[in-house]
Amino acid sequence: MYAEISAAIQSLRTVAELAKAANSLSNYNELIAAVSDANGRLMEATAMALASQERHSDLLTRITQLEEELAVLRARSVQAERYSLHKFPTNTLAYKLKDEFIGQEPTHFLCAKCVDNGGHTKLQPCGARRLKCFACQTIIQTEFDPPAQPRTLVTRARI
Repeated sequence: MYAEISAAIQSLRTVAELAKAANSLSNYNELIAAVSDANGRLMEATAMALASQERHSDLLTRITQLEEELAVLRARSVQAERYSLHKFPTNTLAYKLKDEFIGQEPTHFLCAKCVDNGGHTKLQPCGARRLKCFACQTIIQTEFDPPAQPRTLVTRARI
C-alpha cells in the first residue's frame, strides 16, 4: 500500500515538472507529447490509488470479521468459565454448572461433545439414570443400571 502511494506521489511530481517544462516549449507537437505523457502518468497514479483503496477496504472488512469472531470467542470463554467437567460414576463426562452459579439458575449439565464443538446444549432427562443431548443425540448414562432380578420359572401342574 505504501509503494502505491509513493508511486502516486512520484507520478504527481513528474506531472508538475512536465507542466513547468511545457511553459518553455515552443513547439506545439512537443507540448502535445508532454501533455499525453502527463495524462498517462496520471492514469497510472489513479489506478494505483484505486488498487490501494480496494486493498484497504478488503483489510477493513477482514478486520471487522475477525473482531466479530473474537467477540464470539470471548463470550464463549466467559460462558465456559461457569462450568467444570464432571465425571459420572459410569465414567461418562459432561459439563456441570459450578456451585457458585447454582443460585442464579438450577443445576444442569452441558453436552461435552457440543461444548467441544463450540455449542452450548443443556442435557435433558431421558428415562431413569440417563441424560440426552437433543442437538447431537448423545445419551449419557449417569448411573449404572441395577442388576436384573433373577427370573423364577413357574411351572404349571398338569391335571
